[in-house]
Amino acid sequence: MTISRRTLLGGSLAAAAVGLSGCSTVTRSTDIAALNKPVALPTYKRFEGPKPDLPRSHPLMPDCFYRFPANPTKVTNGVPGDGTDVVGTTLTSNPIPPTADRNPYWQELNRRLGSPLKLTITAATDYPNKFATAVAGDTLGDLFNVDSGFAYLPQFLEARAQDLTEYLSGDAILEYPFLANAPQASWRGCVFSGGIRAVPIQRGVMSSNTLLARQDLLDQLGVELDSPTVDDLVKVAKAVTDEKKNRWGFAVPPTAAVSAMLGLPNGWEVRDGKLVHSRELPEHKQLLSITRQMVKDGLIHPDGVAKNNQKVWFTQGSAVMTQDTYSSIQSFYRRATNENFSITVPVSRAQDGKVGRVLLGSPNNSIAAIRPSSPERTKALLRVLNWFAAPFGTEEYLFRKFGLQGRHYTLNGTDPQLTKDGGSEVCLGEFPIQYLADGPYPAYFPGHTEAVDNLYNHLKAVLPTAILPPAYGLYSPTQSTKGKILDTRMDALTKDIQLGRADLSAWDDAVADYRKSGADAIRNELEQAMAAKGEN
Repeated sequence: MTISRRTLLGGSLAAAAVGLSGCSTVTRSTDIAALNKPVALPTYKRFEGPKPDLPRSHPLMPDCFYRFPANPTKVTNGVPGDGTDVVGTTLTSNPIPPTADRNPYWQELNRRLGSPLKLTITAATDYPNKFATAVAGDTLGDLFNVDSGFAYLPQFLEARAQDLTEYLSGDAILEYPFLANAPQASWRGCVFSGGIRAVPIQRGVMSSNTLLARQDLLDQLGVELDSPTVDDLVKVAKAVTDEKKNRWGFAVPPTAAVSAMLGLPNGWEVRDGKLVHSRELPEHKQLLSITRQMVKDGLIHPDGVAKNNQKVWFTQGSAVMTQDTYSSIQSFYRRATNENFSITVPVSRAQDGKVGRVLLGSPNNSIAAIRPSSPERTKALLRVLNWFAAPFGTEEYLFRKFGLQGRHYTLNGTDPQLTKDGGSEVCLGEFPIQYLADGPYPAYFPGHTEAVDNLYNHLKAVLPTAILPPAYGLYSPTQSTKGKILDTRMDALTKDIQLGRADLSAWDDAVADYRKSGADAIRNELEQAMAAKGEN
């Protein structure tokens, strides 16, 4: 069977594009139970590396470190590769690094792997199209980051990715100790059609969106934020906003904080025995009303709804507060040129004063898969991925994130600091192999121990009532084929309401159409998936 590249990129059924209909081993797209069939997850064995500087007060608390350990230990022997080329397809959110022939970091990486690494690297915003093109041309390579929005993803993985169950299920994973260092919550996102078909790109709670504030600006202006309710947040935003001085309260609508304050679900959630979506609830309309009024009152950067330049506005001080992930804190400090630059992470509170219900991000940033191959080749590629996942505090991690001392980083005490060459060649410490495998994401902000304390105290307060996405690890065919379209429509109306281009009452009709156009079908399929996995 053949299909044109134009048809594939136009959003037609990905299953047809990869020839799924002709493969007898591929699960039928209508069999929800089979698509969501569980499997024995890999055994979790925490890597006993350097002791965190702060105690893990909650199972989801990331390891918190003030400084990089002195004299990091090398924890691998020999090289993981088998001497042959390892071809990969991955992405980056940073400027694309120089190619291997003119990149000393990449050359040293190849030496340490024992196999030449040949990567096709694409900007994150262009990756879905690049991924679809590579699928159509069968050019994904040996290792590839998976576009989670690709239609009929389980069927695609059954047809084009190695089934890793026999290599990773249960205690089998202990052969790859750094992959075994991933918690089972991360592995749930790698199970499709009763098999482990990928490895996780872990982020844990660090991928969650939250409210960040420029504490240095608040101090300068004599304004206290503390632990705000909705009313407190608005008061602070009004106190710091000064259009004449090119300063606004928020870079973007603070939906994460307001959602926590209103107790909204994390996407789908079981309430009174029925699966409901946040968009269906009256509290969601209240969220829209609050953020609409913030825009009307001029508390949000004039371009904050329509454009995405919040990192610049927040760093430069055009916005005193913004919304971003916990993991973004380090990148903000790296961007800052003001030596007094300081970020705090306030604890959002409901009107009754209780800690707001924080909506955590998915356990993984994404997943990555291996091309089907012989057992020997599969094990070699798993060894490479295992090496990529070497955890914080090891010599392998230090090289992976910071490169070669002298050229790519210098030491400030025991903390590595990237040089100009490190920023370019190591891709700002985020070389794209981190989207093929990665270890747990620590709370570590070099040179800013106060930022570690701020984050730790925030997480200690919010984690007991925070919630993970309940639908994570569940597959819905309708979500796979229609979810992006439905989300795009609702997100567009959200912006129109916030900007005053649509009335708040338009939301009710849109929700009714959203349900009829696919959300009710998604609900039904997710309920079936929960039953298949024994989660209801």
